[in-house]
Amino acid sequence: MKIDVKINGLDALKAKLRGLSDGKIKVAAVAALNDAAYAGAQETKKAMAQVFDRPTPWVIGGVRYVKARKDRLESSIDFDQWGNKTNVTVGKVLQAEIFGGQRKYKRHELALQRAGILPSGMAIVPGPAAIKDQYGNMAASQIVQIISWFKAFGEQGYKANSTAKSHARLARDKRNGAKGFEYFALQKKQGKLSPGIYQRFTFASGSAIKPIMYFVRMPAYKRRLDFYGIANKVAVDTFNKAYPMYLDKLLRERGL
Repeated sequence: MKIDVKINGLDALKAKLRGLSDGKIKVAAVAALNDAAYAGAQETKKAMAQVFDRPTPWVIGGVRYVKARKDRLESSIDFDQWGNKTNVTVGKVLQAEIFGGQRKYKRHELALQRAGILPSGMAIVPGPAAIKDQYGNMAASQIVQIISWFKAFGEQGYKANSTAKSHARLARDKRNGAKGFEYFALQKKQGKLSPGIYQRFTFASGSAIKPIMYFVRMPAYKRRLDFYGIANKVAVDTFNKAYPMYLDKLLRERGL
């Protein structure tokens, strides 16, 4: 969202009549616009921390504001447009939470869908045996391992895909005593096992199966965060208070 002003409003007119120059009036407008953008950005970050469960620093830090200048009486609040190393932006990640509707596929979902592992129209949620980070998200290392196991990296990443030799290595007992494992996927429910991706651990006396990912119908979200509404309200309120304050300060400094 953009915050722009015309400096021929009532506050500016009063200041001009008292002798403040157009240049100084612009200085006051720029300072107020920047205060407004900063306040709006900070308030949206607070709202995100309250609405979402343990949002990562990347998500919170994705909120950006652009300052106004004397030659551009406009400031703005939005998400970082550059994104992470895979060109995914926070705005894209939160689109469904901000506007409502069906969320977009994640990169690992698309990869597993192309490989024929994830059925069309289905999404992935972590299973109880998934390795998770401190924010409750599935660990990237395990996601990569699964994509590699099912040879889902595609042509550009084919070297990262597992081979029969690497499958055999993971399936063997390791020297530290930990049991080896293999992954397998179910597109349909089988017995008590829901559709998803599982790890099978084989022991001398039998085997154990652990659910790593579940396949669920792609969820549709109601709007959870009025990002732009919050930013707009706080920014406008801040500007309306800050602009006359800065004008008055400049007038007093100059004895006008």
